[in-house]
Amino acid sequence: MIRVNLVAERKAEKTKKPLFAFPSGNEALANLAMASVIVGAVLLCGWQYVSLRTTLSGLNTRIAEGNRERERLKDILRKAEEFKAQRELLKKKVDLITSLKKNQAVPVHLLDQMSRNLPEFLWLEQVSERSNKISLAGKATTYNAVSNLYNNLTDSPFFADVVLGTTQVANEGVSFSMTCRFVPDSLQAADDSTTTAAAVDDSGAPAAGAASLPTPGTATGPAGRVNRAAGRVNAAQGL
Repeated sequence: MIRVNLVAERKAEKTKKPLFAFPSGNEALANLAMASVIVGAVLLCGWQYVSLRTTLSGLNTRIAEGNRERERLKDILRKAEEFKAQRELLKKKVDLITSLKKNQAVPVHLLDQMSRNLPEFLWLEQVSERSNKISLAGKATTYNAVSNLYNNLTDSPFFADVVLGTTQVANEGVSFSMTCRFVPDSLQAADDSTTTAAAVDDSGAPAAGAASLPTPGTATGPAGRVNRAAGRVNAAQGL
């Protein structure tokens, strides 16, 4: 008689092997070791997290301080640019004032030096100046007076390129024309020498060779010399 086993054979169940194999009886020690590893890993991750948070906070603080410093320096740079612009403007104003004062002083010194070199028996009827080029026209009682004027201007350090123009007989004597070039650069050297001569020592007394002060009521300087030259002209015209 044939027998058929209808009950399926049960396969033997496979037993799972532990991750770490320990000898029999050390399961508690294995669990403790695994717990220690896990706790250590958690603590390490926590320490790294805290460290990164601290570093990030420090960087954010430094970035904020850098931004504030940038804003502060931006204001300083803006003020520096404004100060530079004001300085350039003031420099231009000072240069303009200096140029105007220099240009104003040239005609006065020109008349002063012209009166110094004007000889007797000669008067000027016309004096014109353009870019320091001087044109003279006048009359004299003799040719010697015209020659003296030419020599005086030639020897003066304030005049150069003196050229005698036409001379001819006139009713009052001789009429003439003359051109020259005024040298205002010599004025600075003259002013420096005058300042040096008028230096005062520590006791308050004028130094040796210092220029004495004019007597009150006496006309000095360019105005006085121009007046004296005008007197000579009037005297010559009376002749």
